[in-house]
Amino acid sequence: MKQLFQKHREIILYLVFGALTTLVGLGSYALVFKIAEHLLSIPLNDKSAPSYLAVYIAAQIIQWVLAVLFAFYTNRKWVFTEADHSSGSLWRQLVKFSGSRVATLLLDIAATYGFIALLSLWIDPNSPPSLLGVALTAELIAKLIVSVLVVIANYVISKLFVFRNKKNTD
Repeated sequence: MKQLFQKHREIILYLVFGALTTLVGLGSYALVFKIAEHLLSIPLNDKSAPSYLAVYIAAQIIQWVLAVLFAFYTNRKWVFTEADHSSGSLWRQLVKFSGSRVATLLLDIAATYGFIALLSLWIDPNSPPSLLGVALTAELIAKLIVSVLVVIANYVISKLFVFRNKKNTD
């Protein structure tokens, strides 16, 4: 088991921290909707209403910022340990990392909204199915599906562009 971990350490840790990043993103995304609906009394029943779209965009941006900061820290510290970690590379890596995540943010926004629209055709928002006490809303299912796609895209970009090995940076 230890040999298997050592052989695939980078991918295993990336997936573990990718899952944790997804939880950070989902948690902050849901929190924005809860705040909008309960504390700010913004009606979110109509998915085509401007108020829903405004909260949706705010939730996407806030979850993205928090997830990117969490992912950058964990990837730099524990996943891509053979990458250049000099102090000068920190800011270059952060800029590259954040810039590459803008592309996957756009993918996330468009794909999630598309999946929400598609899934809303089948899932009744007033009585969604549940699993282990969690309501399987169109939003939640869409976020989970798109999160898998985004994690894969982010690994490839991070590995090839942001956290290149020290020997490959010259």
